[in-house]
Amino acid sequence: MSALTAAHRVDLQPLHTFGLPATASDLRLLSSAEDLQALAQARQAGQPWLLLGEGSNTVFVNPQLNATVWKVALKGRQYLGCDSVHHHLRVQAGENWHQTVEWTVAKGWGGLENLALIPGCVGASPVQNIGAYGVELKDRVSAVHVFDLDTAETGVFSRDDCEFGYRDSIFKQSAMGRYVITAVDFALPVKWQAVLGYGDVAKGVEQLGAITPMNVMKAVCSIRAQKLPDPVVLGNSGSFFKNPVVPSGQAQELSALFPALVHYPAGHGLEKLAAGWLIDQCGLRGFERAGVGVYQNQALILVNLGEGSGPALKGLIEHVRATVMARFGVELEPEPNLI
Repeated sequence: MSALTAAHRVDLQPLHTFGLPATASDLRLLSSAEDLQALAQARQAGQPWLLLGEGSNTVFVNPQLNATVWKVALKGRQYLGCDSVHHHLRVQAGENWHQTVEWTVAKGWGGLENLALIPGCVGASPVQNIGAYGVELKDRVSAVHVFDLDTAETGVFSRDDCEFGYRDSIFKQSAMGRYVITAVDFALPVKWQAVLGYGDVAKGVEQLGAITPMNVMKAVCSIRAQKLPDPVVLGNSGSFFKNPVVPSGQAQELSALFPALVHYPAGHGLEKLAAGWLIDQCGLRGFERAGVGVYQNQALILVNLGEGSGPALKGLIEHVRATVMARFGVELEPEPNLI
């Protein structure tokens, strides 16, 4: 079994993009079938454990984690063929997400370009049902391969089995903690059509010339680079709060009070509000306290200013949530996993 160990405790600070100081009991790599079996045995023996990808959706807010961190390191990308409707691909869970998007676009397979530059690994993408600029992962997934920690056997979830929702899936609900995602199958359309519903993306593509998957990816990358801080420079986990979904009646009442309210139809009598706009309207953009803060260029992002700590971030989260609730009566829910 591949393993990374330290004499006493393992430093987790470089293993999550928010970069808060934290330690764990041990760190091991999941890079083979034998490693997966070892994790199942450890779990069945009652040993504390935590599964980790690239740490972009996990924030260690507690300084000490008394558990073994198992880091997904399964590698490989495979083209499975084309059935005249879709290009079929299989990508192992430990592959970097953005590098996978770049690979598909370079090969001429459109469909993932709107999801470019989202941090994390491929195995984490179905858990969160990642989405950006009019495309969600569920639009492109055909199957998710898993290792069942209860039975120590492999299995496959169809797209419907995954019960995808907004930033949600069965892997965050009833199946949480039972399965390790080992690979994801994608079905990318042969007859590709650009998704340009967001004005910034459409404008960026227009400036680049032809409407191609490569130009859409370039436009998305340019927009994200302007809005999102580089976690190497300023620790963060991307968008920190989910866009809240509220009843249409509540959205209409808020719109009457705040005519500039940003909101979108969310189906079935629901409206989705822009969490970043709500935070911004509370005057919190650029707010700092105890080494953490709200990013000055985008209120939806919380950042580690260099000296942040888990307790400080917890305090900032509650301050933002309480302030938004007091002004708008809307509850914000953090998007990353807080450990």
